[in-house]
Amino acid sequence: MLKCYNDFIDMIIELSFMPWRNWLIVFIFLVGLTILIKVIILYRRLRLKQNTSWLDRETIKKEWQKIESLLETGQGANYKLAILEADKLLDEVLKQMGFGGSSLAERLKLASAKFTRLRQVWPAHKIRNLLVHEVNYHLNFSEAKRSIKIFKKCLRELGAL
Repeated sequence: MLKCYNDFIDMIIELSFMPWRNWLIVFIFLVGLTILIKVIILYRRLRLKQNTSWLDRETIKKEWQKIESLLETGQGANYKLAILEADKLLDEVLKQMGFGGSSLAERLKLASAKFTRLRQVWPAHKIRNLLVHEVNYHLNFSEAKRSIKIFKKCLRELGAL
């Protein structure tokens, strides 16, 4: 790494002795490179949005309606089931979109790089983990509703709902 740093410093020193025409060429190159990078980023965003066009939104909407109806029952066991199902649905959508990883947590980390709002789902996912791993964890209605709202927001961000 030190060699790369020294090479970089040497290149900067060499550039400082160049005539103004060469500086103009370097400037034009850097502007062109910046434009190319922006075009590549835009292309990747558009391609990713196109990747969601094949998602079966009708099936996802039906599943989501089932999840929301579980919340409306007023039973604590159904609150838990709603969160588990919402978490599972988010995981399936991320899998269908091609995000790798062996768990939802890994897929969320990968997807969060492209969809920054997905970082908001971590508290809801942690509640899901508490429901699965903590037998005595008590989930109240407001906490369940807040978590479901977060899952819904994330699914909309992904273009699934």
